Amino acid sequence: MRDRNAPGRPREFDDTEMLRKIMALFWRSGFDGVSLSHIMSETKLQKASLYAAFGDKRSMYLKALQQYYQDVVAAAARALRDGTVPPHARIEAFLTAPQKAVEADDRTGCFLCNASADQADLNTETQAQVKQGFETLADALMSALTDLNPGLEKADCAAQAQLLLALYSGFRIIARSGADTQHMQGTVAHVMTSIRP
Repeated sequence: MRDRNAPGRPREFDDTEMLRKIMALFWRSGFDGVSLSHIMSETKLQKASLYAAFGDKRSMYLKALQQYYQDVVAAAARALRDGTVPPHARIEAFLTAPQKAVEADDRTGCFLCNASADQADLNTETQAQVKQGFETLADALMSALTDLNPGLEKADCAAQAQLLLALYSGFRIIARSGADTQHMQGTVAHVMTSIRP
């Protein structure tokens, strides 16, 4: 919808839609790779409207990470906790997602992983959001692992969840490098065999 910035007039654009456009820019190019002019061009909004809706560039980045959490991380966690699907299949689907993305010609990777490498050590708010995202995924992996093997000790379950999360994150980073990802399938098969009760 058209952005009219007249005083007293309500915004005539959807905040979530615009934020998803901004998210896509930061996800693909990182904080330093995105300028205000890039955001203005992508959203078709003027600087004043962007600042009024989302704040400065740093605020836009943080809100984009929040949107990624809602759109992607929360959905992945729900899938890992979905009791209507066998736990082995839930975990395998999570681990094979990076390879499937590459096969679909998508090498944008995981915004959490990208933000962790790009900004988490430079900005405490980014670090907190990234940490929350990874903790959400680790907890969901623990849920799936517990369903897979109810007798698994909590400490062992947590260790396995961290191992799977590290593998997933590594795959996402490797995919962004442009490297051949065919080996991922064999690695996932090996790991899935090792976690069977």
